[in-house]
Amino acid sequence: MSILRLIFILIFLLLIIAFSIPVQFFCNMIGFKLKKVYPLYFYQMIKIVTGININFNKIKLNKKNMGVLYIANHVSWFDIICLGTLLNARFIAKKEVSQMGIFGFLAMLSNTFFIDNENKNKIIEYNHLIQKKLKAGENFIIFPEGTTSDGNGIKNFKSSMLECAFDNNNEINIQPISICYSKLNNIPMGIYLRRNIAWVGDTSMVAAMANFLRSGRITVDIIFHDLMSVNNFKNRKELAAHCEKQILSGLNQSIKVN
Repeated sequence: MSILRLIFILIFLLLIIAFSIPVQFFCNMIGFKLKKVYPLYFYQMIKIVTGININFNKIKLNKKNMGVLYIANHVSWFDIICLGTLLNARFIAKKEVSQMGIFGFLAMLSNTFFIDNENKNKIIEYNHLIQKKLKAGENFIIFPEGTTSDGNGIKNFKSSMLECAFDNNNEINIQPISICYSKLNNIPMGIYLRRNIAWVGDTSMVAAMANFLRSGRITVDIIFHDLMSVNNFKNRKELAAHCEKQILSGLNQSIKVN
């Protein structure tokens, strides 16, 4: 049954991708506003086809005309689908993602902001550009673990990845998000099942996708924590520690409830 489910989903995913590539390419040619909209529909279609159920609390809206830097833990490739369904925001990813075949191509079409972590001379330039875009009203999503966890906890946040939140005026808004894969076929997951659907270790992206998709109907809890200003923090290390603590608390609470 799991193999049939996987085949069914893969066929429809290929159809969605085949349809979406020319549409998104056209949107990118037409204008910036339009190219930001289509990824929301793309992620929604994938969510529907895969049968994933997303539970989330009410999103606290930013009352200023500034963007928000969303900070989340990272478990699976499906984190991107979940957050992309709920938020009109650009993902920040390392340059290597753009080189991952069709997945990298889709990431580029979805307006992902790529950073070359090996080029230290350009890091300041990247940070300034992100700050400028945040102040202009764009939203960004970042995974400061720099890798994926097994879904039962989180890895230490790399404070250097949050340097883009600090400018001369410290006006940037940030919002931590906890992602928890909580149920499989409406039954609470245990440690093993949660680890099995995560993308960890040397597992290839294709294998991780296959494991995830053939598992069954998965429920994901998305917990939005309070919207804050970086004015509340002295430096990036203090911000990283606070976000790590909040996100872990949300993850543990979701696991406990389920």
